[in-house]
Amino acid sequence: MPSSKGLFHRVILLSGTALSSWATIHDADAIRLSVGKQTGCLATDANGDEDIDIASCLRSRPLQALLDLRLESVRFMPRIGPSLPVDPETVDPEHAMERASDNFIVCELMLGTTTTESYADFDANDIQYGFEEDQRNRVLRTYIRNAYVYHLNEIFSAVKNEYTDWDKPIQHPINIRDSTMEALSDGHTVAPLIRVAYLHARRGAKTYFFHFGYQTKDSDYPQRLGSVRGEDLTYILGMPLVGGQPYFPANFSKQDIAVAEAVLLFFSNFAKSGDPNTAPAPAKDLPDYGAARERTRYRGLVWDPYEIGTQFYLSMTLKPKMRSHYRGHKMAVWLNLIPQLHQPGDEDVSMRHHHFHEREPHYYAGAVKAESFTRLPPPLHPASISETHLGNSAECVPNVTAAAASEGNYEEDSEAGSSDDDSEKLLQHLANRHYYSYTAALGVTVGVGCLLLVLNMLIFAGIYYQRERDRRRGQPHNRNSRSNSTPSTEAIPMSQRPSTPGSSARQSPIASKKEKHDLPPSYNAIPNSLSVDDFSPRHSAHGTLRREKPPPPQRTSSNPPGGTIKKRVQIQEISV
Repeated sequence: MPSSKGLFHRVILLSGTALSSWATIHDADAIRLSVGKQTGCLATDANGDEDIDIASCLRSRPLQALLDLRLESVRFMPRIGPSLPVDPETVDPEHAMERASDNFIVCELMLGTTTTESYADFDANDIQYGFEEDQRNRVLRTYIRNAYVYHLNEIFSAVKNEYTDWDKPIQHPINIRDSTMEALSDGHTVAPLIRVAYLHARRGAKTYFFHFGYQTKDSDYPQRLGSVRGEDLTYILGMPLVGGQPYFPANFSKQDIAVAEAVLLFFSNFAKSGDPNTAPAPAKDLPDYGAARERTRYRGLVWDPYEIGTQFYLSMTLKPKMRSHYRGHKMAVWLNLIPQLHQPGDEDVSMRHHHFHEREPHYYAGAVKAESFTRLPPPLHPASISETHLGNSAECVPNVTAAAASEGNYEEDSEAGSSDDDSEKLLQHLANRHYYSYTAALGVTVGVGCLLLVLNMLIFAGIYYQRERDRRRGQPHNRNSRSNSTPSTEAIPMSQRPSTPGSSARQSPIASKKEKHDLPPSYNAIPNSLSVDDFSPRHSAHGTLRREKPPPPQRTSSNPPGGTIKKRVQIQEISV
């Protein structure tokens, strides 16, 4: 609003925005007429055409008269609230955010939601026992009729299809209850929050989004539902740090104290500097609330801003972590598909086409608004207003002076429009800068990984080649060693007569010591008789003397008891 310019620097939105269906009312004149008739401030036959201010008359009425007012209630919608349009310049909050000025961009924004935002929309019996598919259809049909105007059957089918677990042919009442609560939470709270975060972040403004999913063990709500709307206020106000208050439970655990301390730290940093990660100045006398500071899971966590490319958000649970695209597929249904379905269509299409086929009261779960047979007025976008004004000024040219003036104004407006386009492109570039850096970092990571893979493959191939080469070099060496392993037949100078087995025992100690270093003898079979031909010299092809292998020595019993002495007897070759 123009009147609030400069009053807000940082804003925190918890579980709701101005875009929620329950945040505003669209028929303020009907409420004014009903209140005026019941309090006597308007005549009973008044039809609401006259613009009469009844505020001064209501101030003069007693409190009990105001409490006794009976207003028409519609489920999922407020009875009294801000009416639209707020002022002539703010026709629709969403279009106002799309065409917002610098005040909307400069202000830092933090948005938060819980797991189950529609807990208060059901009674205790539905929450405890659940309900069947027929009741689920009645609840969804009631919400869609009260929140939308066009193509209600198509919107109902899209929501029912998205929040049905098709993998289970038989649905349990508790599972149906959970999916219905999730659908209503996304429809009237979470999707408007994501929409505001997108409109604020797409122009480069600092935006932070969080999901409070922590739930204490002593909660008054079922653990299956997760965090419920309002449970985050206990930790934002720091109740676990002071032991609770009369309206809050006092039995908080150390985990509750640690979560409350972390939440207060994030919120206080954002309130001071606009950045929840900025640590405050260390205090001299910092109170100790009993939380284990060195073991807290929030220490060292960096809360990344919400951007249109990454859509990072902080998940405040027992194990906090940064995530992206909160309920991405379901948010696409509410933010992309349903807005495309919620269109009036051609002018010749009757409003009966948009109504539900089921019109009886037993098809709904609660009060519904009457069917509308008139189309909603088209939203007046600021762009359409300026274009209309420029078109009229270009068409109506009474004289040359006016034409020149209008031409000058048109050039000024064109320059202003081009400057606005340049600013829009610059802001969009700044908003997408993190996305591009993220893509570049991902590409560098993949390239380094591929390079390391190729390097490892080359090292492996080199090791394999080296081992294969060593194995091939070792094969000739093994063959040579096997061929050289036979005992040497080199003759030792001896007397002309061949040595007998008995003579080996009479050898000198030096010869015996020398024989110990020779290779072990080979015990082959010795023929019973030897002929002279066996000792005849044989010549090789090159004329050299070829020596035959001498027979192994025979074992004798001349060895001392307790051990055996093996000696090799060499036979001197006798030349003929």
